Amino acid sequence: MLMELERRQIVETGRLMYERGLCQMCGGNISIRDPKTELVAIKPSGGAYIYLKPEDIIVVDMDGKVVEGDKKPSIETQMHLGIYKARPEIMAVVHSHPLHAVAWSLRHSYLPSVICAQYMLNGAVKVAPYEDAGSAELAASAVKAIGEDGYACILQAHGVIAGSCFDVLHALEMNMVVEDACRIAMLCGPGEDYFTIDAQLGAAGGYDGLERLRRFAGQP
Repeated sequence: MLMELERRQIVETGRLMYERGLCQMCGGNISIRDPKTELVAIKPSGGAYIYLKPEDIIVVDMDGKVVEGDKKPSIETQMHLGIYKARPEIMAVVHSHPLHAVAWSLRHSYLPSVICAQYMLNGAVKVAPYEDAGSAELAASAVKAIGEDGYACILQAHGVIAGSCFDVLHALEMNMVVEDACRIAMLCGPGEDYFTIDAQLGAAGGYDGLERLRRFAGQP
């Protein structure tokens, strides 16, 4: 079985994501890229996390063609592959449907840095404008929102997607960080006058955190 380890990791990560309340029974999707073969293991479309087995996970090439597996790959395969193509250093992608991040996306175009854990995202996170699930337009919207220097974005009225240069659990943790940051910002109540740490995270991480904010604020 191709990518057996990666398939097991996707099954384990999916159950953890579901147990943490970051998705519905079948919602969201997870993938891992093998940099040696350029094959990608990805969750099947409609697969319930509590029932998934390693052999249910689909292996596709970078064009989305099924290489191994007897089920249909996730409808968001284009989005995962688009991120891998745009950012070859990314090794795993996790897409979730967390409540507070989705709520945040309905009123905001970006999420500033409100918790120190956002260092792993390079600070502020862009909201990708709404596009239909599974569409090429959604894939393009996500890739643009993550950009060349980010690792996650919030998909408007949909969810969160994040890519890790390390492993799939790290990609899941990035989703958790976005959700936690949105929840904390919402607990502050209406308005934009809460304390943010974009400048500080940027100074520590070697990037201009305030420039990222200005760029996000100026983008549709």
